[in-house]
Amino acid sequence: MQIEIPKKSYAVVMHERGGPDVLKYEVVDTPDPLPDEVLIRVHAATVNHTDLFHRTGQFFIQKDLPHVLGMDVAGEIVRLGDNVSDWAVGDRVVATFEALGRERNGAYSEYATLPVNELHRIPDGLSYTNAASIGLAFTTAWIALFYAGDLRADDRVLIHAASSGVGTAAVQIASWVGAQCFAITSPAKAESLRTLGADFILERTEADLIEIVDKVTEGQNASLVLDLVGKPTLQQSIQLVGRNGRVVCVGALGGEVAEINVMDLIMKNATIRGSFDTVRPEDFDTILRLFADGTFKPAIDSVLPLSDARRAHERIEAKMVSGKIILVPELNRRKH
Repeated sequence: MQIEIPKKSYAVVMHERGGPDVLKYEVVDTPDPLPDEVLIRVHAATVNHTDLFHRTGQFFIQKDLPHVLGMDVAGEIVRLGDNVSDWAVGDRVVATFEALGRERNGAYSEYATLPVNELHRIPDGLSYTNAASIGLAFTTAWIALFYAGDLRADDRVLIHAASSGVGTAAVQIASWVGAQCFAITSPAKAESLRTLGADFILERTEADLIEIVDKVTEGQNASLVLDLVGKPTLQQSIQLVGRNGRVVCVGALGGEVAEINVMDLIMKNATIRGSFDTVRPEDFDTILRLFADGTFKPAIDSVLPLSDARRAHERIEAKMVSGKIILVPELNRRKH
C-alpha cells in the first residue's frame, strides 16, 4: 500500500527555551525514517507536564534546538525504514519513551519517526485519541504502583494530585487491583475521580486531612502513598502513611527540595522510594488491552488542534486541567 507523503508538513517548534510563547506552529521538512525506524502520520499527541519542563529548561533537552516536544504519540505507519520487516504501512501504533521529545524530535507534529522497538499495536476498538492519552500517564503510574510501590489488593492507597494525568491513572489502577483508594484533589474535580474508582475524596486544603484519614482507616492510615507534588506534601505523606508503609515519590510539581521529620519516618518503620523506570513491553500491552475492553477509561480534559499547543501549555500551568490535553493535527485542517 502506497500513501502519499508531503515533503513539507506542520509541527510545533521551539527555537529557544522559555514560556508558552516559544512554541511556534510552522512548516518543517517531513522527516525520513532511518533503517530501523518507521514514519507515522500523527493522529494524536498528548501534552504532559514533562513537556513544560523541557520547554522551560527545568529538564534538559538532549539535542540542539530547534526542537519538537511530545512524549506520547498515536498514529498510522506511512513509510518503513529499509530494515523494517515486522510492520506494515497502515498499521495503527502508539509509543511513549524517554527519548521521544527529549533526545529526538517528538509528537507535536503531523509526521514523526519512531524506532520499531518502541512501537505497540493499538488494539481494535481503541481510538487514536484514547491510545495517545495512555502513554506517559499510565506507564508512570503503573511503574510507581507496581515496580516501586509493590501494590497489593489489600493496600490503602493515597494519591496526591489525583486529578493529574498520572493521578487519574493511579486511581484506576489501584481500583482495578481491589485496593482502597484515597484521592486528594479540589472539590470541583471530585465527581470525575469517583467515577474512575476513588473510594474517598479528600480536599487538598483540608486543615485536618491527617485526622480524617486516621479516622476513616481506624488508625491504620495509608499503606501506600503516591506523592506527585514533592516539596509541599512530602512531610504530609509521611504523616499520612501507616506502620511499615511506603511513600513513593513520582514527581516534584511543587518543588524538588523538601524538609521532613526523619523521626516520623523512623517511628513508623516506613520507607520513601523514588520511581523512575521503563515500563516492560508486556505491561504496556496489558494496559492497552484493558483500555480496549473498557476496564480503564481515558481521562481526557480536552482535544485541541495541534496549532493550539501554546494554549494547552498555558492551561496546564494555570492548573485548569483535569486529565490529559490531546493535540490532533487533523483539527487544524478542519479549521481552514
